Amino acid sequence: MDIAITTLLRTGVLLSVGIIAAGMVITFVHHPDYFSSRPALGALTSPTAHFPNTLIGVIAGVRQGGAQAIIMAGLLVLIATPVARVALSVVIFIIARDRLYTAITSAVLLILLISFAVGLVSG
Repeated sequence: MDIAITTLLRTGVLLSVGIIAAGMVITFVHHPDYFSSRPALGALTSPTAHFPNTLIGVIAGVRQGGAQAIIMAGLLVLIATPVARVALSVVIFIIARDRLYTAITSAVLLILLISFAVGLVSG
């Protein structure tokens, strides 16, 4: 049980770091002036910079090879990792036939999913 959860968390974090690093490499390959020009880098990091902020936007941006979308996909994988851990825990408790912890962990997972749904609706 512990090995499966540890493997899931490590894999999720390493995958997200790899995706974010790939997005950063693509960003600097497409815009080498970010290394030497403070105004160019400032435009990338300004509050008005256009980063995809919806799941559909991230998917579309990744398909087009957009560096910002790839970075956002890595962040989404990082956010999804602990949620996947809770979902895996539900499965493990079901297999172990532990009804109390299945119920508690299922409630936590439900609360997480509801919070994501509320965020989608209000965002």
